[in-house]
Amino acid sequence: MSWLYRHNIVEQLGENAFLYDLSKIRGVSAILNRIPDNMSGVYAWYRGFNIDSAADDNPEVFVSNILQELYKPHCVTRETRLPPSYKLIIQPETILSPRKKEALKHHSSNPQFRKLLITLLDNCLLFQQPLYIGKAINIKTRISNHLSIDSKLRERLEDAEHNLEQCRLLVLGCSSITNYDTSKNTEIEDVNENESSQLEPEALIEDILSRLFLPSFTINYG
Repeated sequence: MSWLYRHNIVEQLGENAFLYDLSKIRGVSAILNRIPDNMSGVYAWYRGFNIDSAADDNPEVFVSNILQELYKPHCVTRETRLPPSYKLIIQPETILSPRKKEALKHHSSNPQFRKLLITLLDNCLLFQQPLYIGKAINIKTRISNHLSIDSKLRERLEDAEHNLEQCRLLVLGCSSITNYDTSKNTEIEDVNENESSQLEPEALIEDILSRLFLPSFTINYG
């Protein structure tokens, strides 16, 4: 099987499409230096799983790491009022039954089981929904904002015990779409052209992706 993850710091997946493993990059400046300048488009944050290297040979460390990851909240807590006098709170709950916990301990004594599960977590983008999907006219500037100490996204993720700088970051440039001259397309009606052109391509793409893949730490779409 051909895996997505090749242990590279930056993986170019296509033209203007880059996957960054932030856990392998030291410092915000080093992260931003790897993001192209003046690129508009969409981006997605994905949870990273950094299992202790000792887990390769130590079943107890392996089990401890897996349980620690399992018990982290997997989405943002939401609350609302139910008039006249109630408040409804919805929060994630991940509980591994005692039976499955014992099964995990049992199978973790097998090195092949540990290797397979670590490989699957290395390739977590094949299985998980995004933590957050965003859009930006300048992606480098927006990522810099997210990585700042007072970032709202950083705060939401830290509340759920996720470290933004241990995540994977997928960047998809849309500059060529933004610069496309629709006047050359004779089939386009100009009746509603002004209305439709007010919505940037990256804004529309972000909204579509968010509604399809339900990023777990996004508060509102669009």
